[in-house]
Amino acid sequence: MSHLLKRVRKSMIPLVALMIFGMIISVGCGSSDDDWMETPGSKTGGHLKVGMLADYNTFDPPLLLGMPDIYSVQHTHDVLVFRNPDLSLQPALATSWTANEDSTEWTLELRKGVKFHNGKEFNADDVIFTINRLFEVESPLAGVMIKPTDMVADDPHTLRLIFEKPNAVLLDSLVKYHAHIAPSNVDPSTFASTPIGTGPFIMKEHITGERTHFVKNPDYWWDGHPLVDELTFIFLPDPESRAEALKAGIVDIIADLDVSSVPGLRSHPDTDASIAPAGGYLNVAFDVTTPPYDNVLLRKAIQAATDREAIIQAVQFGMGGIAYDHPIAESHPVFNSECKPPAYDIAKAKALLAEAGYPDGIDLTLTTSTAGGGMVEMATVFKEKAAPAGINIDINVVPEDGYWSDAWMVEPFTTVWWGGRPPYEAFSVVYKGGGSWNESRYANARVDELIDLAMQKSGLEDRKAIYGELQCIVVDEVPRIIPVFRPVLLGLRNDVRGMVPMWDATLSLHRAWLDR
Repeated sequence: MSHLLKRVRKSMIPLVALMIFGMIISVGCGSSDDDWMETPGSKTGGHLKVGMLADYNTFDPPLLLGMPDIYSVQHTHDVLVFRNPDLSLQPALATSWTANEDSTEWTLELRKGVKFHNGKEFNADDVIFTINRLFEVESPLAGVMIKPTDMVADDPHTLRLIFEKPNAVLLDSLVKYHAHIAPSNVDPSTFASTPIGTGPFIMKEHITGERTHFVKNPDYWWDGHPLVDELTFIFLPDPESRAEALKAGIVDIIADLDVSSVPGLRSHPDTDASIAPAGGYLNVAFDVTTPPYDNVLLRKAIQAATDREAIIQAVQFGMGGIAYDHPIAESHPVFNSECKPPAYDIAKAKALLAEAGYPDGIDLTLTTSTAGGGMVEMATVFKEKAAPAGINIDINVVPEDGYWSDAWMVEPFTTVWWGGRPPYEAFSVVYKGGGSWNESRYANARVDELIDLAMQKSGLEDRKAIYGELQCIVVDEVPRIIPVFRPVLLGLRNDVRGMVPMWDATLSLHRAWLDR
């Protein structure tokens, strides 16, 4: 059993982690004490092997796309602020941060004595370089955060970020994987293939579709970490092969474990599954600029033919939570109970389909893949439950490798999974007009206005009103259907310690160790 988390055996923990809302929007860090970094009782050494899907695009932080690339950069680089499994924020390359009264100016105190893998000393220039690149290369994160009007290095390790208008949600951006800090003295064209960060591991070899090998960074600033000497990501082609590799001891961990693999791992004497509450979800996305999905009545018909209870039972074995076509869980303080999509209603779906101009039914193709746990299963339930309404869905299953670059945001009707994000980011990254990851190509002036307003507000009551209206709009206009919140799952050998599933579905191996 993990020293940090009891593994849940029967049912999903409710999504209570979302209640830690206040921690995410805090505007200061009162201490740079590093006691939180202690990992008592741990062993050092050994070689940790992680099984995952193969999907390489780039190692350049602001352009990261697939989860294997994100996992790699998370361990070769550092962000300014860590998000912990309980959603609290902790110092990383920034040891403390403060904001003025209206959040138009933030001061970051940067960690001293940190070196990049190429030997360069980390300082304010690297943060300025990294933030500027987010906007220069049009990173998806650039659509979420405000660009500073000025960045002033008061000294090499004190940086002020100045904004034209209030930016109460800056920390939500600084924790994201696109904001990993890169050295300012390296040609950026090399970052795609050669990650150079300050992180706990140094990449030694990458063979696309086969493996990525890392060794411990001997100069890492986090004393005593990482705990293992070597780390290898082993790319395996499907959920079944990953589960069998874990049972056989070929890998020690499965990242983004498929729900269908949980019973087999729990019944095996040497393996188990860890489950955590999550803000992540499964969804289907329509390209609302492409016929027939530009017809809101058709989207409403599909919405009425969505059986959320069937999806959560068949796809997630009852784990996770029901979602209502927006990214806010019921347990979150800004959830609006007055705006929900219709319950599963075939008669309503038929009527809406006829009103949309398809009285005799419609044939659609839904593109999916095992590149995200549960997506194929969700597509299957979607097809079965929509058919009685005359919505005939053909499922196009494409390979894991390349799904996120070649199918997602290319095909007009796709399955998707998203890791958990705080409300501001959850809305802005996919609903703001023109955003890089606006998978539905949805545009609504009022939505954009509300998202901009949310960036400036830190009070809970203000945010309730803003996010409440946002929920109502996207439920009514149906650019995406979000039926369920997905659990975060890790497959583990029984002698792996220190591993906790992360609420946002990222992977943190900083504290992982082997009890062998």
